[in-house]
Amino acid sequence: MMYWGWGNGQAGWIPGLIGMLFWLVVLGLIVFVAVRLLSGSRAPDRYWGTQPRPDDPEEILRARFARGEIAPDEFEQRLEVLRRTRPPQPPLK
Repeated sequence: MMYWGWGNGQAGWIPGLIGMLFWLVVLGLIVFVAVRLLSGSRAPDRYWGTQPRPDDPEEILRARFARGEIAPDEFEQRLEVLRRTRPPQPPLK
């Protein structure tokens, strides 16, 4: 016999809690995917391959110049050497 106010008994809230957690996870995944897709169009993202590789020689040279480790004339000279001796890049697909 069911008592007034208890519905499915004392454990009746557990399926409701599990259902609510499930929908929170689904909503969180939708928001996460939407943010990742929308932010990819505005800012470079290392996961989408739009940001230069950190081990790229030109990027290393730019970082050293930005930190003040090398002078502007030395930066330009080294950049010229890098661009002259760089192997050809494969075409983008």
